[in-house]
Amino acid sequence: MSKSERAFHGSDLEKIEDVYGIPKDQIVSFSANVNPLGFSPKAAQALKDNLAVISRYPDRDYTNLKKAVSAYTGADSSHIILGNGVTELLTLFINLIAPQNAVVIGPTYSEYEKDLNRRGSHIYHINAKEEEDFVLKAEDLIRQTPEETDLVILCNPNNPTSGALYKEDLKRLAANYQKRGIWLLIDETYVEFSKDSALITAADLTGTYDNLFVLRGTSKFFATPGLRLGYALTGNKELLDKAAKTQDPWNINSAADLVGTVMFQDTDYIHLVKETVEAEKDYVCSRLVSIPGMKIYPVNGNFVLARLPQDTLTSGELFDILIRQGMMVRNCATFSTLGDRFIRICFMNHEDNQRLIAAMKKALAR
Repeated sequence: MSKSERAFHGSDLEKIEDVYGIPKDQIVSFSANVNPLGFSPKAAQALKDNLAVISRYPDRDYTNLKKAVSAYTGADSSHIILGNGVTELLTLFINLIAPQNAVVIGPTYSEYEKDLNRRGSHIYHINAKEEEDFVLKAEDLIRQTPEETDLVILCNPNNPTSGALYKEDLKRLAANYQKRGIWLLIDETYVEFSKDSALITAADLTGTYDNLFVLRGTSKFFATPGLRLGYALTGNKELLDKAAKTQDPWNINSAADLVGTVMFQDTDYIHLVKETVEAEKDYVCSRLVSIPGMKIYPVNGNFVLARLPQDTLTSGELFDILIRQGMMVRNCATFSTLGDRFIRICFMNHEDNQRLIAAMKKALAR
């Protein structure tokens, strides 16, 4: 396999370093979807001032952290399940409900299928269509969901398309699936980046629909992938009780407990991240559509999916050109139904975004 045929994950900087010989600290990752501002200054200061926290066990019930998550999301604190990142919570949920038949709405994040396959679930696929700009409709999803389905997984906003279903559609889905005995798992990893986040999130619906399981993490919006802090929201008491009995005690370390509690309350930082991402979204998208033949799709996250002009470079070839200049975009060839003409670009700081656009224009003009 040639270098240009490989599709690296946004966290694969060590592999990039090995394959291309480029030091990982010299690579700007437009692929990892992590906000470029770094993590909360207040949380950083709290950690510096309380390093001794690692010498103590955290509160077994994580009372303060759950209160902070509750205030941040509007969900009842008793509806919160904490986890060592979204990955742990996804695995926990699938193991607890043990779905025999699951629907994955794609093209999307591959870890859903990996967990379902490990469980031995039969997987149905409902794929958003390129000719409809990857925009989903609740009535289409309801109609296409097989009767024998136990679980539907929706990433909202979706990775890699950046499309999203809004709350009214989510209510229709949740209500229909509740009547049919179907769980609806909504992964909201990117919802906080959207200017319409209040109209997209299902966090406040978990008190109404007991078949909802909403996943969120802190890696992307709060720029803390190394912290491994995630949380889930559900109003299903049976599932909450099962999770409490299944999870190991102290599954969130003391540092994550402290940092999480502070950063969820850092409103100045939260507003700055939203404003910065929105401004850079406008800049990057306006420049991309100025490239002849380039197509972009509706944006609800901190990244945009773009289809390269016909009769130019493939996504792998463009990746190869850009990585040699220290810029890593996501080659989407490994996502089901997308093929080798799609890339995903995360919005970074303005100078890096300017450099990326200039390099892309030069490469595609050859």
